[in-house]
Amino acid sequence: MKLTLIFLIMISFLSGCNKSENDEKPEKKELELKSKEVLEATDRFGWELLQAVNKEADPGQNVVISSLSVAQALGMTTNGAANETLSQMLDVMDFGEVSEMNEAFHNIREVLQTADPKVQVDIANSVWYRQGMPAKESFGEALEEDYDAAFREVDFSKKQEAKDLINGWVNDKTKGKIPSIVDEISAGQYMFLINAVYFLGKWQYEFDKSATKDEDFTLSDGSTMQVPMMNQETDLDFYSGEDCQAVKLPYGDGSFYMVIALPANGIELDEFINSLDTNKWSTITDNMHERGLALFMPRFEVECKFKLNQTLIDMGMELPFSEFGADFSNMTEAQVFIDEVMHKTYIKADEEGTEAAAVTSVSVVVTSVGGGGPMPFRIDRPFFFAIAEEESDAILFSGKIENPKQ
Repeated sequence: MKLTLIFLIMISFLSGCNKSENDEKPEKKELELKSKEVLEATDRFGWELLQAVNKEADPGQNVVISSLSVAQALGMTTNGAANETLSQMLDVMDFGEVSEMNEAFHNIREVLQTADPKVQVDIANSVWYRQGMPAKESFGEALEEDYDAAFREVDFSKKQEAKDLINGWVNDKTKGKIPSIVDEISAGQYMFLINAVYFLGKWQYEFDKSATKDEDFTLSDGSTMQVPMMNQETDLDFYSGEDCQAVKLPYGDGSFYMVIALPANGIELDEFINSLDTNKWSTITDNMHERGLALFMPRFEVECKFKLNQTLIDMGMELPFSEFGADFSNMTEAQVFIDEVMHKTYIKADEEGTEAAAVTSVSVVVTSVGGGGPMPFRIDRPFFFAIAEEESDAILFSGKIENPKQ
């Protein structure tokens, strides 16, 4: 359905017919009830994942994740799990029944990709499996139907060719922002399940580039550095509470937005992140009120890379990583287990808007045996951020910026 829709849009554009702007926009999809429940579970999973990754990060290290990307990659993998392995994966992600999860993710992708014609959101999935060792038919059908996953048989013995093929797909789907996700192909490699998310949105209220000036930014260790500080005076949704102040920056027509939160004095950024959950997020976003702000925020560009194995194991997903305990019998007749979950992210925020990308790869291998004037709001120290969609409450990216130049 998605491919057909994109094809029709391309034909309409190239034909040069005299159509109104609204006729050329993709039809906006509505979020179904089950999709809402899966998104809420994804957000719960995402807060826990962010806190776990942040805990393992080095002091002063930037942390950016896309829980949506990780959830979809693991969601595809869950279709191959069985028995206790399946139970552990579903318990950690709290997605309910597999078939309902699959249908929800299909709907979620359609909703996010059609939410705002002025914001580009692309979500793509692919599966690359070992030549001569096909996956079970029911597994492949589910991923092709509900995840629009490209299914490719690959000769993993030709390692460089295989890596170039997979990484070429990743590079293409992230518009070159994440050139690769696969560094090595093991002798027992069976499958890579990969999700890519790409986001490009212009601020509803852009910053004036000529107003950007180098100013001090205080790092967590107390030292300062010079960063390009953007600034503008405008009316924005703002929250002020005991533990933080936060501003909401809309993109395009307003469906997508970035929230930037500064912890109150005396509260460490990591302490604030550890307090985040669905209720805290709702408290912040539901209690924002428009007010005039003199906003100062740094231009930043950040890349992150995380291996999520131990993080997911600590969250309760132990069996899928167990060489002799994992059960992926709904995927293949062979005895396989998850060897690695790799997550890469990229985000750039400047005067025009935000470009962000994320890729998650699940590597599966065969076992060895088988009011008033504007109020100054200066973001001149480490801060938390999240990019979300208004109607669905989907959180696409979240993290912390410790060093805008790192």
